[in-house]
Amino acid sequence: MTRTLTTIAAVISLAAALAAGASAGAPTSATLVIHHQVRGCHSWSLSGGPSIVHQVTSLARAGSLTVTNNDLMVQELVKTSGPAVNMKLVKQGSMTMGAKMHMGKAGPYAMAHMGAMLKVTFSQAGTYHFNLMDRGDYYKGIKTVGPDNKPTLTVKVS
Repeated sequence: MTRTLTTIAAVISLAAALAAGASAGAPTSATLVIHHQVRGCHSWSLSGGPSIVHQVTSLARAGSLTVTNNDLMVQELVKTSGPAVNMKLVKQGSMTMGAKMHMGKAGPYAMAHMGAMLKVTFSQAGTYHFNLMDRGDYYKGIKTVGPDNKPTLTVKVS
């Protein structure tokens, strides 16, 4: 009988610990910084992590992702699947050295200047997929090695 009660108490403790962990849940915010590099041209760093091409993160419902463009090119975050999101340019950024921008087919949420910031808010649970689209150079004649990377982002919202 004592063994059964001990087992039941252990199961209840484990269930409580799992429930507490679930309530802690996913973070409510994350940051993504777009970088320029000589090989492959573009990559990005998620919340201070390594700079890589394909990023995956989890956020809590109503959480947000702030994307900062530190690349030498106009960049646009394009949602390719998932529920609706709210996107807002929260900082326009600034140009340096009198550069002339060549934006190509940029949309309303293009991060058109170095230092520009876009905030994406996720109001619904689901899995979201994004591509980073290069919309043109700030400076003509930028040289890189090899084909350009095609950065992708997956956000899982719970």
